[in-house]
Amino acid sequence: MSPSTHPLAVAGLNLLPMASSYRGPLAPGCEQCKEGRKMVLFVTGRCRFRCFYCPVSERRNQLDVTYANEREVHADSDVIEEAEAMGASGTGITGGDPLGVLPRTLHYVTLLKETFGKGHHVHLYTHEPNPQKAEALARAGLDEFRLHIPPYLWGSLEGRGAAYRNTLLRAR
Repeated sequence: MSPSTHPLAVAGLNLLPMASSYRGPLAPGCEQCKEGRKMVLFVTGRCRFRCFYCPVSERRNQLDVTYANEREVHADSDVIEEAEAMGASGTGITGGDPLGVLPRTLHYVTLLKETFGKGHHVHLYTHEPNPQKAEALARAGLDEFRLHIPPYLWGSLEGRGAAYRNTLLRAR
């Protein structure tokens, strides 16, 4: 099947390797990641959501550990050295849930921006719909906030899903 006749392409989605797809322009953080220019900063394995599909390995899941790419972090210098070694133009912060260790996450956003400048693009993945934490991250210099909405709330952003809706509205 040619890429142009793939069902997702026919539906208007752009296709990427490894079964990824997107609609519209690719976000700046995604563009850098696609090109191999993003460091992955895993700030904690702890997460209260315990999703059945969670890809976090057993050696990190629910453990309070930090990694810059695959390098265990013991000091700020580990993060900086890893970013320099790979020539990172940005960082994706993930976990577990980075908002579960907000002071640490804020510290790393600030450290990366102070060390590499405003042009170092930082995005973050989270499950937690918390507008106050999202605003604190924006003040620290976070460029993109990616909020994962659990599958059971996909149909509605009212009721139990209202916190997600409110976070998304305030994030703009």
